[in-house]
Amino acid sequence: MIRINKKSILSLLFFFLLLAGVRALPCYAQDEPIDQLKVFMDEVVLVLQRDEGDCSWTHKKAEIVRIVKTRFDAKELAMRVLATEWKKRSPEEKDNFVDLFIQVLENIYIDKIEMYSDEKIFFVKQIVKDNKALVYSEFVKDNLKIPISYRLKNSDGQWLVYDIIVEGVSLVGNYRKQFTHIIKKEQYSGLVKRMEEKIRESKIKDLEGKKQISGVGVS
Repeated sequence: MIRINKKSILSLLFFFLLLAGVRALPCYAQDEPIDQLKVFMDEVVLVLQRDEGDCSWTHKKAEIVRIVKTRFDAKELAMRVLATEWKKRSPEEKDNFVDLFIQVLENIYIDKIEMYSDEKIFFVKQIVKDNKALVYSEFVKDNLKIPISYRLKNSDGQWLVYDIIVEGVSLVGNYRKQFTHIIKKEQYSGLVKRMEEKIRESKIKDLEGKKQISGVGVS
């Protein structure tokens, strides 16, 4: 199975959580990356706070995935994760890898945001250079502060996230190390096979959960 360490779990969890009470300290114009991040996170919070009954999470999850994809540069992330291996892949293989990798991330992390409570994210500052930006923030819970930074790229006026750094640990760097190790041992096809297996397992789990919600037990 594909594994990641604890800090990397936190990194994407915080990104998808987009926790209630997101606050930006300075005031920026709407074309600034820090401001676009706040608007994006507010949209997710509104979905999380929506009351739709006992079966609401399935609908909320789909809506959150849709919103996240609008602020996430999936191709840039996938390209950086594969590193030199990216250039070796055909256009079809690249498209397939992007799709598989995003599905893996969604299936691992998206359900965790259902458990958000009183956590806060405070945006501290941003550094912008040409079409790249680095936004600094702090995750705060019970007086514990964890630094989280977002790397973004400007695409036609939209600042899209392609990496997250939590306490110095990069999401891209962590997955690149894992995938490089797998490719060396099992070739690129072995990595793809592992990702497909992970996605299948997650779909089976989701299906079993839906059956249980509808009152159909799964042994």
